[in-house]
Amino acid sequence: MSSVINWMGGWPKEGLVSAADWEERVEAAAAIEAAEKLGVIERKSDPFGEEKLRAQLANGILRGKTGGDGNQLRLKHGADGALAWLVDNKLVSGDVVLTEKLTSRSALQAFRKAGMRVEAVEGDRRGMDPEALTTALYKYRPRLVYVSPSCTEPEGLSWSSECRTALHNRCREAGVLLVTDDRQELLNYEPGFVMPNRRIEAGVLSIGQLPPGLVAGLRLGWVAGAAEQLIARTDAASSRKETGANSLEHRALSQMMEEQPLEPLFDMLRVQCAERMRRMIEQLSIREVPDLSWIKPAGGLHLWLTLPEGLDGEALLRGAWLKGLIFQPGAPFFVKDPRVNTLRITHAFADERQMKQGLGRLAESMEEFTGRWSRS
Repeated sequence: MSSVINWMGGWPKEGLVSAADWEERVEAAAAIEAAEKLGVIERKSDPFGEEKLRAQLANGILRGKTGGDGNQLRLKHGADGALAWLVDNKLVSGDVVLTEKLTSRSALQAFRKAGMRVEAVEGDRRGMDPEALTTALYKYRPRLVYVSPSCTEPEGLSWSSECRTALHNRCREAGVLLVTDDRQELLNYEPGFVMPNRRIEAGVLSIGQLPPGLVAGLRLGWVAGAAEQLIARTDAASSRKETGANSLEHRALSQMMEEQPLEPLFDMLRVQCAERMRRMIEQLSIREVPDLSWIKPAGGLHLWLTLPEGLDGEALLRGAWLKGLIFQPGAPFFVKDPRVNTLRITHAFADERQMKQGLGRLAESMEEFTGRWSRS
């Protein structure tokens, strides 16, 4: 089999900060920490570490959400780690979660594995329908509402300001916790986009992370919100999960941010993702595959494709894998009534050669299936 082209997502091996550079920084942080413990050097009163890193993030890229208050952040191992913390500390088995009909695959898995009941709220590409949300809030009495308004998963679209405002108002009126998954918000590449400058209000939590491809090998996520909302449960299971081994990475990143701000790196990554999205769509258009369509995203790492009617993304994946291509079938992103003729490909880490080869393998796999149907 040819070398596999991975369009399933995940984390690339390299980033704008290279793996070698990042490994060197973590090793330097480890050496300093060891020397401090041995008393070889004096521990500084304000060492680089989690507390300082939270303050740097709160006064930098997350200032609009936190107002500069590092106490409004809890650091986690990527956005999925933040989601796991949310499930452990804000939900119990049997709780109802409202979300969009098409939503994060990993969030659906986390909620259902923990015994939550997930219900979909009708809407369109502008966001949840406010009246449908109101009806669902009073019908299901949910514990929380989970959405991705800044860059929807998996389509990569942005909600309208009207839908965002209605969402906040309806959840506040109903007294229901609102969780916004903003993990791709930093990768919005629409012209003129600026980060929202709205401090997180009571009753709202935001999940986020440093995007893949920024710092090789680093998965830093967070939950942002009012400090009282970030208090963890004291039960034994939650306490065990609160222990982490990221102190060296926190120290290394804090030191790096003292030397070079993150904002220029984000700008470079946004430009890179936007260009690769443009090239991927260009290559899709050139191939003119009949009845294949896609959503042009406003940001993020992925492209959402709709296959010709009758094609199944799961079956197509099995055929494509034999040719050396893997991707995410679309059905697991639906809360209910899945459209099986959908799939998600991750364009953000594909170079020109991989785009041409990968789309060629995808087209060949589709032709094999449509050819079988035409002969039947």
